[in-house]
Amino acid sequence: MKSLINLLVLSALMVIPLENMNAQKQKKKNKKERRLEQFAETQKLFDSKAFIFVPDRAFPQGGRSIDLTTNYGFIKVMGSETEGDMPFFGRGFSVPYGSGSGIKFDKTSIKNEKVELNEKKMRISYSFEAQGENDTFRINMDISYSGNTSVNIISNNRSSISYSGQISKLEEKKEKE
Repeated sequence: MKSLINLLVLSALMVIPLENMNAQKQKKKNKKERRLEQFAETQKLFDSKAFIFVPDRAFPQGGRSIDLTTNYGFIKVMGSETEGDMPFFGRGFSVPYGSGSGIKFDKTSIKNEKVELNEKKMRISYSFEAQGENDTFRINMDISYSGNTSVNIISNNRSSISYSGQISKLEEKKEKE
């Protein structure tokens, strides 16, 4: 009788870890499926060519990172056009006197556009050039599966600067009647 009880206890102890392993495998599978779903949504958003990047942190060259919760900035991509107004913290090389504003380019056409899709790493690399009033900007976006984005802006007249933030759907303006 005692050996029967020991056998039952031993078999119960063997079943519990097997159930635990199955639960962990299911959890990993669910996490991967969620990531794939997020990547599909991000890819759909990117393919629509109607999104906005809003930074939450700036990384100037040779300086500390700067929280941008109070300094509003954006880069909009609207089909074959782009618009941006980003805060700039860094060194200007040949910036005209009195134009100490940030990186700004009004609705301008996208030039030298390049897209690289890495499905294994679930990342989209997107780069293009935009023409500002007195400068040309090379913008490189690295978009992750969840929409988290790092942006590096290289300017002809200023030091380069990086930003981290999020892309989201571009809200269309409704005209007042």
